Amino acid sequence: MTVFLPTAGRASSPSWGSGAPPFLLEVSMRSNPLVGALPLIAQMLGRKLGVKVEIGGDEAYTDGHTLHLPRLPLESTPLAILANGFIDHEAAHIRYTDFTVPVPPGLAKLLTNILEDIRIEQALGVDYPGSRHNLAALVDYLEHHSDDEAAEPITEQPVAVQVLSALHKLLRARVLHQGLLAQQADDLEARLDALLPEGVVIKLLALAFEVRHATSTTAVRDLALRIVEMLKEEEEAAKAPTPPDPPDAPPGGPRAGETAPHSAAASASSPDAGATEPKGSPQDAAASASSPDAGTDAQSQEAQASSSASSSQTGSQEASAPPGGPGKTETLTALLAADPSSTEGPDLGAQTRTLLTAAASETSEVRVVIAGYDPPPPNTAPQEKARQARAATAALRHRLGGLVQTHQASEHWAACQGRRLATHRLYSVPWPQARLFDRRVERWATDTAVALLLDCSGSMARDMALANQAVLALVLALDDLPGVACWAAAFPGRRDQRVIPLKQFQERASCIAGRFEVRAHGGTPLAGALLRAGWELIGRSEPRRLLIVATDGQPEEIDLVRSILARCRASGLEVLGLGIGQALDEVEDLFGRRDAVTIQTIQELAPMLFTLLEQRLTQAA
Repeated sequence: MTVFLPTAGRASSPSWGSGAPPFLLEVSMRSNPLVGALPLIAQMLGRKLGVKVEIGGDEAYTDGHTLHLPRLPLESTPLAILANGFIDHEAAHIRYTDFTVPVPPGLAKLLTNILEDIRIEQALGVDYPGSRHNLAALVDYLEHHSDDEAAEPITEQPVAVQVLSALHKLLRARVLHQGLLAQQADDLEARLDALLPEGVVIKLLALAFEVRHATSTTAVRDLALRIVEMLKEEEEAAKAPTPPDPPDAPPGGPRAGETAPHSAAASASSPDAGATEPKGSPQDAAASASSPDAGTDAQSQEAQASSSASSSQTGSQEASAPPGGPGKTETLTALLAADPSSTEGPDLGAQTRTLLTAAASETSEVRVVIAGYDPPPPNTAPQEKARQARAATAALRHRLGGLVQTHQASEHWAACQGRRLATHRLYSVPWPQARLFDRRVERWATDTAVALLLDCSGSMARDMALANQAVLALVLALDDLPGVACWAAAFPGRRDQRVIPLKQFQERASCIAGRFEVRAHGGTPLAGALLRAGWELIGRSEPRRLLIVATDGQPEEIDLVRSILARCRASGLEVLGLGIGQALDEVEDLFGRRDAVTIQTIQELAPMLFTLLEQRLTQAA
């Protein structure tokens, strides 16, 4: 699964061609399996875009400030497309839409919604070019997967829905250059031409494409009102009656004040044109009087002439109507009468929200949530708690401190040249290529970020006091080491998918030691707590990152926990298991033999952890 995170910056081109643009940050399962976990991707997108994302519950929605997502599996390509697109689209609304702007009624409201979606996504693509990939992938997915068998075909839906849908897709195709729709642009324009009177589509698109230059929600609303006014003018023009032919005009002949071009040409070219006898001449009258059927023939000719004139007038009116006849005018009237309460206009956010909620509930994969934060516990007598813990773990602090200092000291070796003599090697002067000079280099321990998770589930009740003291002692010891930053939390919180914050990276352990008196309760939802700790670590700049879990080794959903542990290690996070009051084999079964220790008393903490931490805290950068 490949995901594109929206990196801030400006794009030089609105499209990428055949390859991904260089300004995109590509995160793949192969390069970082933990970051590839879908819940973490969602959190990273929210952080990049500056919006809060909460994962949990059963549906996707936004309250205008926070994006809420359902529980997600670790990996699912369809859910990744839906979740990433939903976050980008709704984050664009939160960042760029002014929700205080009054929304006009009727068709103008539907048009405002369509145009505002285009404006905000274009703005997001400028500030965060990676969002273009996510939104284009979402549109492609919706085109292929959103057809409901129970839904009416688009051609059988109300004409307003057809027109708005075609306009919406055409704007996405030609303004946002989105995937599949960009290839269908000509077909989409032909669909509009088939629905609206001649000339209306050109004016409609000319106005709608001005959204490219809109910089605010107010400008979009005003543009929608201009489009509605244009459509009203076109409706009035289409409904205006066609002037009838004058009554004295011959059948199919010219109107009053006009000259039939063929008759005029014939008159000018005939030499006997002026010698023709006028109608009603004596010869005509005599011929009529001598014919016994004269009256009948005359009446028949008048009837034919009348019929021909009527047919000619009707044909003239039909010729003046736009292609498609009165049906297109009726379509325009129906479009102008569209009511948002009964007409469902295209809404990418709502459509994605529905599909994301349904897909998350139907997935067969185990879903997981990044544990959220509860309020921190009371910080009672921190100095006293710190004093007690330091006294109990002086050996650990001393050994770790001395170990780090040793690896930070200078290293020496003898060389053939230099500025300082190695006096202890002067005995080798007679030898060829004698190494008489002392060379020195400073080796510094690698900066390390450490996250500690304290299991406070009900099964830990017997050993909770020991666990609190052990984790506090470890936090205090690590806090004194140069180049080491530490974070700690307990799980579960008030609910399963919450953690209790004990120490943030920027806090001093001695100042918050009073928080380490959590009580045992609830189950062991280690999976969500691991994701929270992993999330905190991957945001750190330290090159070495270490995760220590103090637990009894009996988590819920153990297969899911093992999967997350594997992702953490594959992503460069080192994970250790600290068993509290448990048999070693139970902790080793979860964390592995190389990365697990267990203690029965606080005095065992120093020697047990020292062996595990020695190489991890002092390996040279």
